[in-house]
Amino acid sequence: MKLPKNPNYAATVVKISNIIPLENCDNVVATMIMGNQVIVSKDTKINDVGLFFPVECELSTDYLSNNNLYRHSELNVDKNKKGYFEDNGRIRCAKFRGHNSEGLFMPIQSLDFITTVYPNIGQTFDELNDIEICKKYEIVRKITNITNVRKIDRKYQSKLVENQFRLHDDTEQLYRNLYKLYPSQLISITYKLHGTSFISSKVLCKKPLKWYEKVLKNIGVNVVDTQYDYLYASRKVIKNAELNSGNSHFYGEDIWGLADAKIREFLQDGMTIYGEIVGYLPSGGAIQKDYDYGCAPNTFEIYIYRITYTNTSGKVFEFSARQVQDWCKATGLNAVPQLYYGYASELYTLLTGLDVEENLDDWRINFLKALKKQYNEADCCMCTNKVPEEGAVLRIEKNKFEAYKIKSVSFLERESSLLDKNVLDIESES
Repeated sequence: MKLPKNPNYAATVVKISNIIPLENCDNVVATMIMGNQVIVSKDTKINDVGLFFPVECELSTDYLSNNNLYRHSELNVDKNKKGYFEDNGRIRCAKFRGHNSEGLFMPIQSLDFITTVYPNIGQTFDELNDIEICKKYEIVRKITNITNVRKIDRKYQSKLVENQFRLHDDTEQLYRNLYKLYPSQLISITYKLHGTSFISSKVLCKKPLKWYEKVLKNIGVNVVDTQYDYLYASRKVIKNAELNSGNSHFYGEDIWGLADAKIREFLQDGMTIYGEIVGYLPSGGAIQKDYDYGCAPNTFEIYIYRITYTNTSGKVFEFSARQVQDWCKATGLNAVPQLYYGYASELYTLLTGLDVEENLDDWRINFLKALKKQYNEADCCMCTNKVPEEGAVLRIEKNKFEAYKIKSVSFLERESSLLDKNVLDIESES
């Protein structure tokens, strides 16, 4: 089975372990799946096996049609059956009679149109037997000349040195990665900011050679052909003009270049800074609708959450969460607000008043519940405007960067509402 393109928007095989009656609901109940409340049919039973799809997942045409899930019955295999999905196949964060539903549960038999050999419990996938099941729901924005690091014009590509520059990794949901969490681990909890990602970097690049240097190199003379140079990017796209000819920007302004200008003087050879830009564009538009983060009109702030050092061999050394906070303090730059730093067991006791349980699986589930209760569902504490906070990020202190997000249901509901209105999020640009 292939790994999913984006595990945050993939199907997972799960077993129902609980049923929760819902007030004022006769035909449906709720169940907790991987920390998410999901509304299901009253016929659902404990130990039923099926597929869990997260919010803002888009079900494929094949899956919808073969399971007769389309509201427009002419799109279904059985034209006499009508489902509840619109043509876009999107799973929304929805409420039913005041109760949240944070995903979709479907019986494992919904895969019968593809296979009779079902995936195992715990497996995550977005296609099966080369047939797409689901993907991230995106509003397609038609724009020209947007490229990523893998699609740079060949004539400009020569500047990049292999294993020196790296784009952002997608941050996976914590609920999908609870099995990686242990009470003895040192962790950091930081406030999740809703802006646009940026990267500022000073890494080894290929040096433009003069004609005589090329001749010397061709006859075997050891010519220095690399130098430290600056690169900057959004989450997906290198923005340097010399690397991305005809570059077009989502906002019509190069906000990433402006952020890079604030960072460059602090970059040492080999350093790469990863962060978030929040507030407003110089022209006055919001980077994310209504999320001002206390910025005055036409101004923005940058908040740093990750720093790496890459040596000349391409090996990456990761700053710890504490080192990121200390470096930002020393330079006068903003680090993402840190809500907790310490051992997971101590935070659990602090939040629950309980000692660590002997059953590790129960401890993980209860820890996730405690995190969501403590760090989710409030209004954004940094914004003047009244908007829901996005959530928090849990980072496990290791030699490599390992961080997972927990998002507020209120934020997901707002995100769903904006998608209903075709408001495109820069972080989901397609």
